Amino acid sequence: MPVISRRSSTERRRTNRGDHHRRGSWGTRKVAGADAINVLARIGFIARGIIYVIIGVIALMLALGAAKHTPDRAGAVEAIAGKPFGFLLLWILTIGFAALALWRLVQALTERLEPTLIRRLKAFGSAVGYAIAAFTTFMFVQHGRVPTSSDTASRDITATVLSHDGGQFIVLFAGLLIAATGIYMVVQAFNLDFTEYLRMGWMNRRTREIVVLLGRVGYAARGIIVALIGVALVDAAAAYNAAKAEGVDGVLRRIADAPFGPVLLILVALGLIAFGLVSFFEAEWRRTYGGVPRKRGLPRRPGGVR
Repeated sequence: MPVISRRSSTERRRTNRGDHHRRGSWGTRKVAGADAINVLARIGFIARGIIYVIIGVIALMLALGAAKHTPDRAGAVEAIAGKPFGFLLLWILTIGFAALALWRLVQALTERLEPTLIRRLKAFGSAVGYAIAAFTTFMFVQHGRVPTSSDTASRDITATVLSHDGGQFIVLFAGLLIAATGIYMVVQAFNLDFTEYLRMGWMNRRTREIVVLLGRVGYAARGIIVALIGVALVDAAAAYNAAKAEGVDGVLRRIADAPFGPVLLILVALGLIAFGLVSFFEAEWRRTYGGVPRKRGLPRRPGGVR
């Protein structure tokens, strides 16, 4: 009679633990370095949430006529620096922005995560933007060099492009593209496309309702601002005048100067705050590179990692 070997329960548990470690939370094989990238991404979302909440508060103060800083990232950095433990928070933001830049770069270079060329290019552009944010915040912390305001940066870049042959058409095309992107972001917000990137099934009902509300309002507000930045670029190209280009600061001030401007600006400001708050939820529930948010007490569910 053949001999059938039996492993002890202790041996089976050890094997299962080893297999779980190699394959990840839901049985899919983990990519090397996934845990580190996961942590970096989540730190980055916290940093993004902080900066957007502060920009929203500054915009709210602008609507009420009491703003002391520009309602953009440069103004937010200055506002943070003036508070107790401000420079410690700025270091956290520097690390967070750098983490987001690295995370988005990994996505841009990994076809399994971003299967289309457009999505990989978008991820790469996002990585560059976060890297610039990390660098300028670091320069402020280390050398006291105040980041350039969004308006100044937009006008300087536009002026440089307009100074070259064909620059007017490049600025016009960029403006139309940015405006279209902003409109598309608003549509995505109301279609709840942002939930594609969240582990909605792991949230309880109340959390899902909060995330949907904050996401709709926040992503829509962000899209409106992006669309208006694009419109300003189109205006600058049509007038061949770089001074008409605007960043976040100029767009928010233009809203404030419009009919019923303060009311509209309050709504947009609340939207920016909402985007910051939903970023905190994304730090917990976002589908990241190898990261699977888990709620205690819930059974594991089969599936893969995006």
